[in-house]
Amino acid sequence: MGDVLRIGPLHGGGLVLGYRCPSRCRHCLYGAGPRRRDGAPPDEGALEALLDELARRGPHARYHIGGGEPFLDKTLLRRAIDGLRRRGLVLEYVETNASWVTSARQAEEILDELAEVGLDCVLVSLSPFHAEFVPPRRTMTLIEAAQRVLRGGAFVWIADFLPDIAGVEGSDRLDLEALLESRGDSYARALASRYGLVPGGRTGRYLHHHGLRRPWQELVDEAPCRRRLADTSHFHVDGEGKYVPGLCAGIVLPLDAIPGEVDLSTRPILAALVREGVGGLVELAGQRGFSPSETYSSACDLCNHVRAFLFQAGYDHSEDELGPVGYYERFAFEAYLR
Repeated sequence: MGDVLRIGPLHGGGLVLGYRCPSRCRHCLYGAGPRRRDGAPPDEGALEALLDELARRGPHARYHIGGGEPFLDKTLLRRAIDGLRRRGLVLEYVETNASWVTSARQAEEILDELAEVGLDCVLVSLSPFHAEFVPPRRTMTLIEAAQRVLRGGAFVWIADFLPDIAGVEGSDRLDLEALLESRGDSYARALASRYGLVPGGRTGRYLHHHGLRRPWQELVDEAPCRRRLADTSHFHVDGEGKYVPGLCAGIVLPLDAIPGEVDLSTRPILAALVREGVGGLVELAGQRGFSPSETYSSACDLCNHVRAFLFQAGYDHSEDELGPVGYYERFAFEAYLR
């Protein structure tokens, strides 16, 4: 075998039960939204097979369940939690934006049902990005219900944002556009920094819109792509069995090669990133007519633009490296693809 990407034992990862979400947050790394239908297991048998694969390939990893919004399909969520438990796999929490909450009693009933099959903790997303779509009162109702029902309660990500959404009352949602306009671009960029966002996905476009703009030539050597692609401290696997390395949303690898060596000889996009970083990817796309914009917010933002171009151009082998399909559809990243 020629050049390879070596990926070690799996340490911490998310099981994505689908990319559908009622919200379409400006910071979403994975481009989730109400029009996404990809990423879910096609049937119960596929879920069981995927969990068997995770038990073989990452028996000692610590898992979480995310999306999208996993509580949109509570039957699927219950099966996933129960399936992890039956295989002895560690489930740390389930991520949720609380959009599904209608009352304290309803939230407690659902959490109690899931606790019966192994749910100990929920990670509740709390930020101005989420409050633009989910009334903060729902978020607080879920946090309080989880503290009463679950052994591990609620892991609030991030509680420090409470003052930013304190003025929203009742069933209202945060007018994020008005907040950003009143406080300016420096506040908008600080939101991303306070959240610790990876500057890819929609975050890259959000930051660029709010003034974080650097010449693309300065960015091509900044991203340690090989290290990030090989990182197994925060990987994701979606319900269709696609392995997303590290936090490199929009790139997929074959799960059956991990841990182990991924052959780069038939994956030119991945090979360019591993060997030469984003600069190599720009050069590869340039052979197909790609021309970078003058500025981007980050190397990840630039990389996302190049990959979106290659996907839309139908580049050879892209189906083996770029995905899921919904990530590159116009409704996910129209800012790039107009």
